[in-house]
Amino acid sequence: MTKKQICNYKYRPHRFLKPVRSFVLVFCIVFSYFGNSQNILTKSIDATAIETISIQGNQIFNISVVTSKTNLIDITSTLDGEYQSKYQIITEEKNNKLTLRLEFMSFEDIPDNKRNAHKVIAATLHLKIPENLNLSIHSDIGSTDVIGNFNMLSIELLQGYCNVNGLAKNGIINTIDGNISVVTKDGKIIASSKNGEVVKDNFNPSQSLWNLKSINGDITVAKKE
Repeated sequence: MTKKQICNYKYRPHRFLKPVRSFVLVFCIVFSYFGNSQNILTKSIDATAIETISIQGNQIFNISVVTSKTNLIDITSTLDGEYQSKYQIITEEKNNKLTLRLEFMSFEDIPDNKRNAHKVIAATLHLKIPENLNLSIHSDIGSTDVIGNFNMLSIELLQGYCNVNGLAKNGIINTIDGNISVVTKDGKIIASSKNGEVVKDNFNPSQSLWNLKSINGDITVAKKE
C-alpha cells in the first residue's frame, strides 16, 4: 500500500458516523412519541335522575354511544394534538338532563390558522349509558357510532357519517355530507337524500318512526334479524 493510499484510508470518517446518525434518529422518534402522548380522561355519573343526554359535539372527531343495563353513565374522552392539555370535556346536569361539550380551558390564545385547525386538537368521546334514554348529538366535524335501545334519538351532523344499530321510538337523523346507515327492527322509515342514494329494506309497521335526511350522503336502512 502506497503512502497516498494509507492517508486516504486513515482519514476517511464517514464509516464511523453512520451509527451515530442512526442513534440520533431513533432518539428523536422515541422522544416525539412520548412527548405527544394522548390525554385520556374517564368519568362515571349516577344516571338515576337523568332522562336526556345532550352531546354538543363541535370539534369532536368521533362520538360513540352504547347502551346497557346499568345505572351509570360512563364517559371516556381521548384528546390528542398540539393543544390537548388546553381542552376538556365538560359535563353539566340540570333538570334531568346531562349536557356534554368540549371546552377550551386555557387563558392562552391559540393562533387562528384555518390550515392547522384540525391539527390543534383531535378529540373522541365514548359513552356507555342506560337503555331507553333520550339522546341528542350535534357536531360540525364529528361522525357517530350508536348501538342500543333509546327512547328518542336525534342526530345532526355537518361533515361526518352516522351509523346506528338498535331501536328507538323516534329517530331523527340529518347529515350534510356524511352517509347514514341504520340497522333496526320493524318501524316506519322515511328516508330522503338530495344528491345521494337511498336503499332500504321492507319493514312492518310499528310504533317506531325513523326520519332520515341527507344532502350529499347515501342512506342505507337494513332490517335487524
